Amino acid sequence: MSRWISLGAFALLFQFSLLAPAAEPPAVVDSATTREIMHRVFDAIAYLLPLSVRAGSSGSHWDRELIEQKLSALEQAADALQTHAAGGDQAFRGLARSFRASSHDVATSFREVWPSYAYFSLMELTQHCVACHGRLPAEAQPGFGQRLMARVDTAGFDESELAQLYVATRQFDAALGVLERKLLKPDGGSATELDSGGVLLDYLEIALVVQRDPLRAQSLLARFDARPDVPRYLSDRLRAWRKSLRELAPVLAGEAELAPARRLVIAADHLTRAPHSRARAIHDLVAMSLLQRYVANPALRPPADLAEAWYLLGVISLRTLEPKYSVPEMEILLAASIRAAPHGPRANEAYDLLEEFGYWHDQPLSQQKGESALINMAELRQLMANP
Repeated sequence: MSRWISLGAFALLFQFSLLAPAAEPPAVVDSATTREIMHRVFDAIAYLLPLSVRAGSSGSHWDRELIEQKLSALEQAADALQTHAAGGDQAFRGLARSFRASSHDVATSFREVWPSYAYFSLMELTQHCVACHGRLPAEAQPGFGQRLMARVDTAGFDESELAQLYVATRQFDAALGVLERKLLKPDGGSATELDSGGVLLDYLEIALVVQRDPLRAQSLLARFDARPDVPRYLSDRLRAWRKSLRELAPVLAGEAELAPARRLVIAADHLTRAPHSRARAIHDLVAMSLLQRYVANPALRPPADLAEAWYLLGVISLRTLEPKYSVPEMEILLAASIRAAPHGPRANEAYDLLEEFGYWHDQPLSQQKGESALINMAELRQLMANP
């Protein structure tokens, strides 16, 4: 398994193409600005990421002046992205703040010459590039992505890392192809390791939430099930997943509405008694696809419905996509739900889930002291208490 997968890092990225500029009221998306920010971010990543996979002793050979230029450019781009996201919805603003914090972690790791942490923090940063690009089936920019990827030496990358970079550069078919090879090759890890490590789930998230391609997912699951090392429990689940894909394909292709997504989440509640079972995954991912498209137009949604959509996305993140801690996806989603309707029927439950399961910088949110720019529990309590 790759380091970023085994450490629990996960796919989460900004949908740069959906971020609104900071003007009030929000104006039409300035795509030229988002492309320029993306270019600066990936220019820095393309240079820094290959350095971070070197042995620790090689740090003395780094070109410190050039590294500092790239780090400064990365931090400035992250600051610009946070400003550019100010006109977006609550979740996008939270992700932009998280991206900015991660960029400063990258800078610290290189300035202190910590190659191992530099690698991990950079992979975390690219994960911020994965979730938003993985949120919606927006038009890809393959030419732009290919140019960016051409600047990265990927020879030593694990397939999961390479797939993550393909998603970050909006090359979704390429990402699926890489993960298919990883899942099916005999020496790519045992079937149970690939399942427990989240590789199957990573594949399904791209295939269903982004690409909405249940047929391709069914084909992969059937071929994976044919591996000789698939145990009975996993084979039973793979067959159940394929059955769910066949049944839910029309829902996945349908309109993005709250009601069918709600029904899917409720149906998934009854699929297993095991708290950490992935038997719910297909129902949850199809619901996620509907919900992500639903919240993409927040101005058109009633606040109570928007709050429920964010809440359901937070629940799916908690029970199906967790534990993946490098970007606080579940925390951001539940906080967005509370802010959308602080006196609504989901606010108290969302807050309780944040206190019980939420973390930020390895600190439980229930023990948060002082203010936080990302998840501010005191601010959420105040919103819920004010009439």
